[in-house]
Amino acid sequence: MIFLLNKNQTKIRGIIMTSNLAIISDIHANLSALRAVLSDISTRGINQIICLGDLVGYYTHPIEVIHLILAKCSVVIKGNNDHIAALGNIPEYYRDDSTKPLDWTNSTLTVRERRMLHDLPTVHYMKQFGVEKKNLMFIHGGPEYPYDQYIFPEDRDELKTTFEFMELVNADVLFLGHTHVPFTEESNGRIIVNPGSVGQPRDGDSRAAYLIYDHNNQINFVRVDYDPTSTINGIKQHEFPLDLAERLLIGK
Repeated sequence: MIFLLNKNQTKIRGIIMTSNLAIISDIHANLSALRAVLSDISTRGINQIICLGDLVGYYTHPIEVIHLILAKCSVVIKGNNDHIAALGNIPEYYRDDSTKPLDWTNSTLTVRERRMLHDLPTVHYMKQFGVEKKNLMFIHGGPEYPYDQYIFPEDRDELKTTFEFMELVNADVLFLGHTHVPFTEESNGRIIVNPGSVGQPRDGDSRAAYLIYDHNNQINFVRVDYDPTSTINGIKQHEFPLDLAERLLIGK
């Protein structure tokens, strides 16, 4: 449970901390990118991190990423790749470049890690955050399909129905991932925010992405340089599709 002490501090599980939030998403077993982002967050004095899911898939350090995320994040949402890895069953419609990594991930995870992924929530609410007392909602995809809904800023119909859902559940700010593309959209005082991807950005910028939502209810996007060499070496070692390596280099 989270409750406000004053405009600058919250208390979570008995620990007093600054109320600024770091929001991360879509790590996809890219340990190098995750470590770089966590290091950057630490230098900013932020110790409350919320992860919007997809800890695994695409890259080759799923176990390390799962344990690091669960150790560092106060809230972790279940993504579509997490759901698949927990169940061990890949849908037929999944992309070709994701199937082999997910097969490998499913064979690599122990029952312990699969249970960790299975137990993650699909949605989280945080009430009256910051000086403006905003109600926050966190999900991986979208409210209609929590795992697989893609919400892009150019899809006005999708945004319209999502804003209507936010009004229904009294959410002022909705944080979501899945598309790997950072954006903000606002309508009638409600905001939809995507922090982008830590492990596989797709907005033309290869740097790892995350955002900071501060106690003044301000959104700040952050990009972090990291060395993808070890991640690319893992792709080659396990003979994953090489376009996964190219994506890390060009951010697409």
